[in-house]
Amino acid sequence: MTIRRHPLTPSVAAPGLKPDLELADRLAASSARCGPLTGRLAERFYERLFARVPQIRGMFPVEMSKQREKIGQTLEQVIANLRSADDLSGPLKELGERHVGYGAKPEHYPIVIDEIVAAMAEVAGAAWTPEDSADWSLALRVISERMIGGPLPA
Repeated sequence: MTIRRHPLTPSVAAPGLKPDLELADRLAASSARCGPLTGRLAERFYERLFARVPQIRGMFPVEMSKQREKIGQTLEQVIANLRSADDLSGPLKELGERHVGYGAKPEHYPIVIDEIVAAMAEVAGAAWTPEDSADWSLALRVISERMIGGPLPA
């Protein structure tokens, strides 16, 4: 068995381990089944998030089109860098710092992960698999940990 690091884990966190390129390919393929990431996926994510945790709605602008665009572009940037995770270090750290300024707390991240994955499954429909959900749940946990500066998940 060959041990590989998650494709979104920076090389310094797992020196000498090559990224799991099969996982990178699965993440890219499953995200493509969701359509444009700034479109229906972003819309459904925020609808789901605000329905689940209405008290955080005030952390967001009233008009959400730019916000939906931002999250879609962030996911697109992640997908574009699945084979070069080190390039995400600065942007994810900065994104995490901005989120602190918006009032985001570490306990919000698992909820966001759940709702992004659920929105992806909903938008992709029957093409979405349990493996896709597991892949994206872990990928978003890795992203979250990089944003908040905590230990990377195993």
